[in-house]
Amino acid sequence: MADVYFEEETALRGPESEKDLPGVMSFACLVCLRKRLFVLPLITAIWIIVSFFITYAIAVSYGHVEPDFPYISHTARDSPERCVFGQLINIGAVMLGMNVVVRYWYLKEVFRQKKFADDVVWWQKFNIAGAIIGIVSALGISMVANFQTDAQKALHYVGAGLAFGLGTVYCFVQTRLSWKLKSNNIGNRYIAIAQLINSIALTVLLVTFGISKIVFKLKEKEHGFSEARAMFRGVYLLSTISEWFLASAILTFALTYTWDFRYVEMESPKILLKLPNRTDPNQNGDTEMATQ
Repeated sequence: MADVYFEEETALRGPESEKDLPGVMSFACLVCLRKRLFVLPLITAIWIIVSFFITYAIAVSYGHVEPDFPYISHTARDSPERCVFGQLINIGAVMLGMNVVVRYWYLKEVFRQKKFADDVVWWQKFNIAGAIIGIVSALGISMVANFQTDAQKALHYVGAGLAFGLGTVYCFVQTRLSWKLKSNNIGNRYIAIAQLINSIALTVLLVTFGISKIVFKLKEKEHGFSEARAMFRGVYLLSTISEWFLASAILTFALTYTWDFRYVEMESPKILLKLPNRTDPNQNGDTEMATQ
């Protein structure tokens, strides 16, 4: 049986949470997810995976890449697939950022309501650090989409480093936080175990991809891309396949948030509207009107 998080389901609500709610999360309210946030990780993973395969299908149909496992970035080098890739992955990066923010607020609310025996302040700082790493990693995904490898190679590789490198670090940070909750009888031990396994797999895939990518790039400089791909087919496929699995593993980690997000609700953002007071010509003050 899964452990229960709280005696009652906990929602991110109340005056304290309401006034601190980041404006970017209003997007979740607009798409009617504020009481169904558990579907956000699922939508995010499906969106990005489908985006990969849409651009892959377009690139293959135009003959821009070979069917058997090109690099993800190579499926977005030419038009029109690079335009489709950029648009879809940018939206996916925003969705991943939303997952990061909701996870942050979930943990913050847990730390606020459940007084741990040790230093809650330190763990909240650790939570903030994790959120920053996650947002920067999501930014890296957007950079990969916007700066194609042939046009802006340096920025593309920086984005890939942020997406994959910091993405792996982020997963370990969140895994540690999940184990902290578990040690205080909050959370599901199976989710924590799944996150740990996922993070270890991410590390193995990242190292495999990095080494095989470097080896193939060295061979590519020596022989050219087409000849190197033919001569060192095994290295090439190891590099490309590990990249696809690496991206998939990051999305798999996001899916583990589905369990936690079942206990989260969000209130709509509050808008403070300041209108000039036109009723009295002798007054220059503004009229404040708050709306939910």
